[in-house]
Amino acid sequence: MGDFDSRLSQLLEWIGSTQCDKSVPGETYISPDLTVQDVEGSGRGVYAKGNIKPHSLIINIPHGFLLNFVTVLNHIAQYNGMKLDNHSKVPSHIVHDSYTKIYQKLSKDELLKLSSFQLLSMYITIERKRDSSYWKPFIEMLPTIDDFLLMPINYDCGILELLPRSTKFMHEKVLQRFNLDYQVVVNLLSSKTGDVSSIIPKDEFLLSWISINSRCLYMKLPTSTHNSDNFTMAPYIDFINHSPDDHCNLKIDNKGFQVFTTSNYPTNEQLYFSYGPHSNNFLLTEYGFIIADNKWDDIDVSEDILSLLRPNQVEFLKQHDYFDNYTINKDGMSFRTEVALATLQESTPQESRRLIALINGNFDGAFNHKGKEKNYRGSI
Repeated sequence: MGDFDSRLSQLLEWIGSTQCDKSVPGETYISPDLTVQDVEGSGRGVYAKGNIKPHSLIINIPHGFLLNFVTVLNHIAQYNGMKLDNHSKVPSHIVHDSYTKIYQKLSKDELLKLSSFQLLSMYITIERKRDSSYWKPFIEMLPTIDDFLLMPINYDCGILELLPRSTKFMHEKVLQRFNLDYQVVVNLLSSKTGDVSSIIPKDEFLLSWISINSRCLYMKLPTSTHNSDNFTMAPYIDFINHSPDDHCNLKIDNKGFQVFTTSNYPTNEQLYFSYGPHSNNFLLTEYGFIIADNKWDDIDVSEDILSLLRPNQVEFLKQHDYFDNYTINKDGMSFRTEVALATLQESTPQESRRLIALINGNFDGAFNHKGKEKNYRGSI
């Protein structure tokens, strides 16, 4: 606990310091009624140490302390001199060491081809190795691999075989994303240096990758080419845990990343975000935890539906990316399930205008397409 308190103190000193240049707008604010506790059995969380009223600003973290595609590009630009189109300002912090040459060899075009997950995972893995990094207080407060031992991506083969089919399905999707991101970064760095294994070991890249996946927050970025790139990592804010019910609100402007309460928090009560309407299978495979009495939990009915599909229906569903992963919950069936059942009713689904209209959200019949809620965290 002493080590945790010491690292937390350094983090608070960092985000409250003048390291963030006066040219970078925004002031750090953390309500004096907040405290971070590392509770055995539930981990780190943000708690009220005094009564907090609804609609109160409790945290503001300026953009110079946010770790995302834009700030990483701007920090690397200090080494390779690349000219960026965005006008984001970050504190100047240049370190000359064995990793400096890596950044100097990376071109703007190469970096812009990376996804946010790929760039940030590579960057955090490298910065963690440096004796002096601008992000050192933040990186040292990121989780260790022990914090993610409940994630299936860290299970051995014997335990994986015991998982339900639906959990295996989601785990495999997470594993595929990780392996793709790692290979892209390895290929890039292999063209710059011969000893990639010592710079980006797979286990260290995995820790960076799942730290991002479990702690990132939604934020629209000017560099993004896909919605999944719209995220940032925000120190201190990332201590706030998930609840399917009560949650705080986020606001982003030129002052920084802000958190507001939506309800009253009495002394000693933990504050929460909602990551979105996720089942326990999703929460386990993406973040490594589940929620008791999760109102968004569901039942996988994929095997039952798949056994009824004819070959042309399977082909149609695969063509439109609606094959497999069919669930129902207490409120009804998922849209994927709805599409699959509608496909079952069509002998020639490829010729069904009604079915295409349903998939495109234009069908005004028995099936209704409910829009997806935007997630604040994780796999966005």
